[in-house]
Amino acid sequence: MNRIFDGLGHVAIKVNDLDASLAFYEKLGFPEILRLLNKEGKPWIVYLRITENTLLELFPGGTGAPVPGPEVTGVNHLSLASADLDATEAALKAAGISLSQPRKAGRGVDGNRGMWIEDPDGNRIEIMEMAPDCIQHKALARIREGKPPEALALF
Repeated sequence: MNRIFDGLGHVAIKVNDLDASLAFYEKLGFPEILRLLNKEGKPWIVYLRITENTLLELFPGGTGAPVPGPEVTGVNHLSLASADLDATEAALKAAGISLSQPRKAGRGVDGNRGMWIEDPDGNRIEIMEMAPDCIQHKALARIREGKPPEALALF
């Protein structure tokens, strides 16, 4: 199939506490750009800018427990790219955002460095510094060369 999409447009998250979620995501550098109100004049959707062409939609009015663990079927996590993981970690700490699990030393099995945080509703967010020679970049190069996808045994 020919490529018919230009990229990821947005991710939508139902949130329990809109103000807490806005404060969290704005600390990540995602400013509010638009607010749609319902007929009562209350927020229905709040749009945040991730990149020029990628938005985050926050839907207030969520109820219930935080997001279930990563073993449950559904969206597992959101991944954000970082050019400098150490600087990003320092910026998160300065903004009062803690890692949700200890950061592992070195590179992961895919050749990248990463760390994890969670938003106020427990949505897992991976922050990844992709190495120039990581397996994902190699796979994309293979596809650009017209080669078929490959399966790697990493474990």
